[in-house]
Amino acid sequence: MPPEFDLRLPGDKPVQLGDYLDEEDAMPRAAKPYIPAEPALSPAPAPPRAYLSRQQLRPGAVPRKQLNATPETMRMLDELLAQVRQQSMEKDIRTSELFHAMVLTIHEARAWLDLSGVQPRGRWGSPTAASLPVALKNAFMDAIARTRGSRK
Repeated sequence: MPPEFDLRLPGDKPVQLGDYLDEEDAMPRAAKPYIPAEPALSPAPAPPRAYLSRQQLRPGAVPRKQLNATPETMRMLDELLAQVRQQSMEKDIRTSELFHAMVLTIHEARAWLDLSGVQPRGRWGSPTAASLPVALKNAFMDAIARTRGSRK
């Protein structure tokens, strides 16, 4: 490997990967060497190195999030997307637009959102972990219903 190649990863937080849409072009470029932050001037230990995502390094980059979804969630999202495309005037609705609309709905209802009945997730595979999405969904639906009722 070239001497400038660095595979050190942050130990205190998840790695932030870029998105393929953040790529400037498809042509490979020579890797730029990693330049560490300036060392501390005091005899104290140097501060941890800052790791920045490509979006943070590029001025004007649009921040993005990557979401993981279960196969069941992907199936439901695909069904919703197909229904919206079939029944709306716009036949080319994107998944990001559908997701944006869903988040807008919950965001507008957040004043009515009561999460006091949502139990902690618990350990992976436990009944409370499995019921967390359903509890959140019920809280979201109640808030949306209250928002709709307050508009009349």
